[in-house]
Order: sequence, then structure tokens, then C-alpha cells
Amino acid sequence: MRSIYRIVIFLIRAYMRVFFHYRIINKDKLKEVEGCIVAANHISANDPPFIGSILPVEINTLAKKELFKIPLFARVLRFFNAIPIKRGTIDRQALLEAEKKLIAGQSLLIFPEGTRKSVRVKAGIGMIAMHTGKSIIPVQISNSDKFWDCFLGRKRVIITIGDKIELSDFKDLTDSKDDYRRIADHVMEKINELAYDNKNS
Repeated sequence: MRSIYRIVIFLIRAYMRVFFHYRIINKDKLKEVEGCIVAANHISANDPPFIGSILPVEINTLAKKELFKIPLFARVLRFFNAIPIKRGTIDRQALLEAEKKLIAGQSLLIFPEGTRKSVRVKAGIGMIAMHTGKSIIPVQISNSDKFWDCFLGRKRVIITIGDKIELSDFKDLTDSKDDYRRIADHVMEKINELAYDNKNS
């Protein structure tokens, strides 16, 4: 992990601790994150830095292409391993770049819903998993969109790490859109199950 990257994630965790009183559930499962796909729900712009900061390795992240229009901000995003992806279409170039990172042994953070306003899970995570054979670690984050509730102590950000999902968990997989969707739906289901766990923690 690069020194500047390490300093920045330390500062993000400090910010989370002071203002969001964050808690990680099943933290020991983060030891398995290297070379895997980390899949999380998406409720706030805080989600990528918050989740990225708790991981023990540098993480690659798919980020909407619009964020790269400002040259200076684009340089910052690329420094932190963000991969630009077009929304509303299948961006094969971005998916291929993400797959290359995984095949090289790096990790990837992806939000199966695509955007915070999405009502349906995107199949891209299934395609990436199928093409790379990599495991998927489901993560559920809650209350990252509730700054004042957390700051005032009424709530806290909770990040729950789930059990690793292997492609071998699925039967009769084929390299098809239907099976990409099947994987994506299953991953989102596991993420949502962790949300239920949060309420009972």
C-alpha cells in the first residue's frame, strides 16, 4: 500500500470515527479481501471512501464517468484507483479494465445497484466474476447518508462483512446474460441479508 494512500485512509477513518461513530461487524473477514470483488449496497456518496478506508489493501473502484470531467479531480480519482464507467449502457472497456485488475491479483469494489437511485441490480458484477473466476465478498453499509443523526449519536455507520461467495456456489453456470443476472441477484440478496443483521446487532 502506497504511503499517501495509507495516510488518506487513516484520515477518512478518523473522520468516520468522530462524525459517524462507525462500527465494523465481522472485521476478521476482511483478511480474505485481497484479489476479490467487494460488493456493497449504495446509499451515499460516502460509501466508496468509507468502505475503501477499512480494507487492508488498496482497492480499485468503478466510478461514473461524469466525475472525470474535471481534470484535477480526475487525477485524484485515478490516483485512488477509480475506473471510469459509462452509466446506462454496458461499458465493455471499463469492465475489461476491472477484469484485468482482478486477474493481476488486485481487488475491486463494485456497487451492484450501479447508482444510489437504481431500482434494479446491474448484471455487470456477474460478468466480471464469471470472466475472472474471482470470489465476491458482500458488504452492507448503513447510515452513511445520515450525517447529523450519526454526529448527534442517534445512529452510527455500520459496515457488515458477509461470507465469501464463490462461483462454485452456483450450478450449471454459462457465460450468458441470464447467468450474469443470476449471480448479481444472488449477491444483492446476500447484501440485503446483512442489512437485517445490522438491525439485530
